[in-house]
Amino acid sequence: MPSEKAFKLLDTLPIGLYTRLANAFARLGHKPYRVEPFGEGDILVTTDHDRHDPRRIHICRRIRHRRYKKGVLAGVEGLARTYHLHKLPISPGGVFIDCGANVGELGIWAREQGLAYEAFEPEPLEARCCDLNNFDGAARTHRVALWNEATTLTFHSKPDTADSSVFEIDDAAGSREVQAVRLDAAIDPATFGAGTRIFKLEGEGAEPEILQGAEGLLPHLDYIAADCGYERGRAAQHTFIEVNDFLLARGYRLIEAGFTRVTAVYRNEARFNQQ
Repeated sequence: MPSEKAFKLLDTLPIGLYTRLANAFARLGHKPYRVEPFGEGDILVTTDHDRHDPRRIHICRRIRHRRYKKGVLAGVEGLARTYHLHKLPISPGGVFIDCGANVGELGIWAREQGLAYEAFEPEPLEARCCDLNNFDGAARTHRVALWNEATTLTFHSKPDTADSSVFEIDDAAGSREVQAVRLDAAIDPATFGAGTRIFKLEGEGAEPEILQGAEGLLPHLDYIAADCGYERGRAAQHTFIEVNDFLLARGYRLIEAGFTRVTAVYRNEARFNQQ
């Protein structure tokens, strides 16, 4: 199989030629996926090949199709494992809130668990793919940034590596103004079902501010799965200490952690003890 660098060199090819070459490489490598143009700009559809229950996912950055080299669902479940979601006891009928949804891969996982899905993604193409992957194309992904107040922020775009951020970063493709909202103003907990309620937090370094803006919602959640990795600004600082201190002070307990990517899961002890 070609290297990631080789696939990047292929990015300059017309989309039809790119997909034909990608599929040829997949066949040669006996990989169970195929990729084809969707018909909207550079959006692609990656599909399981020769399976009884084929899955498909829309993507908008060409090289991401390699995430599904073992199949679409295997790629989705692999991402869920990085957040330790496979270790949580899930009761259907609840909700999965996805901050930093990208193309909505975890929405596919959440719906497999019987959870409603709320997605937040300020990158336009990724948000469009998230709609296609989870809402039959309806524009239901919240195209806003999450923050600790309602305001306008400068958003530094680096979508090819999924590193876009409200903090200045190296090698950004460009910057633009985006609307920012508090999570506890954007979502009404009265709409939550009786099942498990999970907030997945990936803010590219803005996790402390996003949690401040979610404070009114925290008593109504069961779990928070956070990516606290080294992504805050040009200094590439992690946010684990700030996130950990904030959630422990509000009745959450750390129950899972992995320090390769610096991901952690917190449980709301008040709701857990009521069960």
